[in-house]
Amino acid sequence: MTKMVGHEHEIVFMGMVNVNRDNYLQGVVDVWRCRSCKRTFCDDKRYGEPLKASVGFDSIPDDEQWAILTCTTAKEVFMRSLGVKPGKQIEHTCKSGEQHQFVVRNDLSLDSSTAPPIHRLYLVKDYVNKVIEAGIYRLTMK
Repeated sequence: MTKMVGHEHEIVFMGMVNVNRDNYLQGVVDVWRCRSCKRTFCDDKRYGEPLKASVGFDSIPDDEQWAILTCTTAKEVFMRSLGVKPGKQIEHTCKSGEQHQFVVRNDLSLDSSTAPPIHRLYLVKDYVNKVIEAGIYRLTMK
C-alpha cells in the first residue's frame, strides 16, 4: 500500500491501455486505482526499453487528468503517460532529438502539425482496456 497525506491508498489493478503502430503493439500503460478514493495511477511499459528501477506509482496533482502523449513517425510510436490540464506546458524531446514545447488546449488536445512527427494526447480514462492506434498510416488517412 502507498501512504499519502491523510490517506493510505489500497491500489488495485484497473486495466490497461495498449498503444499500437499500425496494428503492432508499441507499449502498454497499466492503470491502477485506489479502492477507497478512486484516484488513478499509471505505469508505462515500452518495447525496447528496460523496466524502471523504481518501485511505486507516479502521482499527478488533483487538478490534472492522466493522458498518454504519443510521438509518431513513419517507423515508430513513442508514448508516455503524464498529467494534463488546460494551459499546462509540456516539454517533449523526440527520439530524433527534436525538442517541442506544447500547451494543452481547453479540450485537452495538443496543437500539433500533421507532418511527422505527429504528437497527440489521449485521455487514459477514455481508453482503459482499449487500443490507441497511433501509427502514421491511421493518423494520416483521410
